[in-house]
Amino acid sequence: MANVDSELDPAATAARPISVWRQRNFQAMWSAHTVSQFGTQITFFVIPVLALTTLSASTGQLGFISAMETLPFLLVGLPAGALLDRWDRRRVMVTADIGRAVAIALLPIGYLVGLLNVPLLCAVGFVIGLFTVFFDIANQAFLPTVVAREQTPDGNSRLEFSRSTAELAGPSLGGLLMQVATAPLILVVNSVSYLLSALLLNFIRIPGAQAPEPQAKTRMRTQIAEGLRFVFRHRTLRSLALATGISNLVGLGGALGAVLTAYALRDLNLSPGELGLALTVGNCGALLGATLSGRLIKLAGLGPVLIVAKSMSGIAVIILATAAPARAVPTLIATTGIMACGITVYNIGQVSLRQAITPTRMQARMNASIRFAIWGTLPVGAVVGGYLGSVLGTRPILWMIAGIGLLSCLPLISTKDIRTLRAFPSQPSD
Repeated sequence: MANVDSELDPAATAARPISVWRQRNFQAMWSAHTVSQFGTQITFFVIPVLALTTLSASTGQLGFISAMETLPFLLVGLPAGALLDRWDRRRVMVTADIGRAVAIALLPIGYLVGLLNVPLLCAVGFVIGLFTVFFDIANQAFLPTVVAREQTPDGNSRLEFSRSTAELAGPSLGGLLMQVATAPLILVVNSVSYLLSALLLNFIRIPGAQAPEPQAKTRMRTQIAEGLRFVFRHRTLRSLALATGISNLVGLGGALGAVLTAYALRDLNLSPGELGLALTVGNCGALLGATLSGRLIKLAGLGPVLIVAKSMSGIAVIILATAAPARAVPTLIATTGIMACGITVYNIGQVSLRQAITPTRMQARMNASIRFAIWGTLPVGAVVGGYLGSVLGTRPILWMIAGIGLLSCLPLISTKDIRTLRAFPSQPSD
């Protein structure tokens, strides 16, 4: 029990950490994170539009471009987590920002000299994805070094708010910029945003902070193997990984992302600005999901909420597949809203459940293994979705995506430990 006298002890009072908003190191990290997230969201919106409007890319080529952006998560996700236990994380983040800035700058340069083509887009997408893998993992691991450990939830919530805001405003801002400038030139802004992020990270000064101690290579392989065994031998974690991996296969990072831009701009005759506006308004469903998540779990139970939330993406794509040009914008808003709400509720529930049932010593390895499993399906879905979209057309593929999205609920329904779960477990279970 804490000493009551410490309430009156000036030394104890002085030792308490001040608000994260008043800490210079966190201000620099948050500013860099926010700038980087806005640049990333604009990039994700502009690149497929650039491929369609400037290069007349096919749906299959869009899928391949999308796959190149996510392939690094499959190839280097597991070793990146282990390597970042050895490297200076701030330096990794700065290097990743500079690398992404240089890679994106190649696109407007290629456009100006007449060398912009689909292979260049694929190569740049792969390099951006590679640096993003290292940046994202380092960013999560670096926060406890920047703020006091008891302040990490507060810091995480601020960073998550910036990410959500960027997801909401990024497409709209990208669409607005495309009304006044060509897509390749807009990417100059994105390149500058990454350079600004790298500059802000250099303002972080943590006395006495050092890179983690080097570990033997065999240790890294052992840790990776232990994490994978833990996840895939645990019924609940295995089912969550399978359900999420299937939905990602056909989701916005996979097959749906490969065909959505072509469907909206070609089949529904939307302009880039209208598409950006629809996505922005629809993504407000994520805020609704974050607000209602806790109440829904208390009312209906965690297991049923996870199952229903997981099914919402499939239902949303059914609505999208019925869209007509005359009502394209409201249909896309409704689709995005339902999907964003369901994904948010599901992610809040499944991430918290994973943390609750995993012992502290296995948390990092569990997260790395889960991320490898659920992100590894993204490039496969993008390539297959883009190819089938070129062969069969975008609307038939949307019906297939909707069906597979609904089937992603089956691992959750068939696992009794999830289906009957009412609340988060209080103790980790091995």
